[in-house]
Amino acid sequence: MCLMDNLDKLLDRVEVLPASPSVLIKLLPKLADVDANFDEVVDIVALDPALTTELLRICNSAFFGQSEPIENVQDAVSRVGYQSVYLLVAMVNGASSFPVPAPKGIDIGRLWAHSVTTAFSTKYIAESTQQDGNLLFTAGLLHDIGKIVISQVKPGALNGELYGPSEDIGLQHEKELCGFNHAEVGMALMRRWGLPEKLVNAVSHHHQPNGVNGLEPLAACVELGDLFSHGQTDRRVLATPQFMSRLSALHLGPQAMQGWFKKLQKNQQLIEGMSQLNNINRPAKK
Repeated sequence: MCLMDNLDKLLDRVEVLPASPSVLIKLLPKLADVDANFDEVVDIVALDPALTTELLRICNSAFFGQSEPIENVQDAVSRVGYQSVYLLVAMVNGASSFPVPAPKGIDIGRLWAHSVTTAFSTKYIAESTQQDGNLLFTAGLLHDIGKIVISQVKPGALNGELYGPSEDIGLQHEKELCGFNHAEVGMALMRRWGLPEKLVNAVSHHHQPNGVNGLEPLAACVELGDLFSHGQTDRRVLATPQFMSRLSALHLGPQAMQGWFKKLQKNQQLIEGMSQLNNINRPAKK
């Protein structure tokens, strides 16, 4: 039996499977030429009433400081900017993949908060390496989605390993528990959803970005974004051989890092607000 068959069997037997981020699946193919697809992009978002409501609420919040209310998606794109609207849509729709109430064995709020910071960090790193920032923002947002699945195999068995930087010993422990690590499970889940293969590969290889043809830059950006996110709460992560070697492999240095710190600080209010999204309009845990 092949790897994907075994992964599909694992997905089929867990009690709580993350939901597909359906709007992102429709939006991502339009990102290559936003100008040509402007009306389609607006329509995709506007056809989801709950998403539109939440998008307008955020765009009209104090963070964006609009003098006049934004009343529809087209107005939001025109006044806040397509890039900002895409990031907001990605986070609001992506949050639907993080189930609330959470399955046993995982702190979904903690995982989501880390995912939001990783998404922003990965986008900044993408911009420093001339990679696709929107694609890599999405990859950062979903990079740990497989943890929601593997945490259910033996609830509580992984303990704090789910939340800190993933080291080889932790990834091996995941394999011992369910036969796969969270990056492999995330790959299977995202393929089942029909997400673009470039995005799937960026997530599936984010702990092993050195492929048969050398460094895979998209996966390397996600790995570095993941580590940089952990480094915001534990600066020792930013001095580890793993972080420093990946920084060097992407031809980046201290100056680039300072830029990422400044951007995270500038957007801290938004990041903190978005970290609460996984509790919006969903039932409270009983």
